[in-house]
Amino acid sequence: MEHENLDIGSIVGERRRAVEESIQLISREELATLQQSLFADPLHPWAEPFQRFLQEHRGSLFYHGVTHDQVQVIYCREQEKGIWFTPGVGMGILQPKALEQLREIVDARLG
Repeated sequence: MEHENLDIGSIVGERRRAVEESIQLISREELATLQQSLFADPLHPWAEPFQRFLQEHRGSLFYHGVTHDQVQVIYCREQEKGIWFTPGVGMGILQPKALEQLREIVDARLG
């Protein structure tokens, strides 16, 4: 039986590298498609928070990245806000440390 990596520092580092490799601008149309694939049922408990996040930052650019373990992030550089989600598992607001890392990644991409 293979042992699972439980070293938080290692997990965070692996996730950061995966996001660095995968992050890209995501269009409104792509966000709508992603939302539909995640929440085909409009009564899904995470559908409303996801939609609210997008509405609160409409007119802004969004970036989308995916980790090796299927955690996805949607990041708004202009507003310095973001959400994470793992389809079928959970979602939440990105905390300051994650936002700082995403800002660094996006700024390096733009710079």
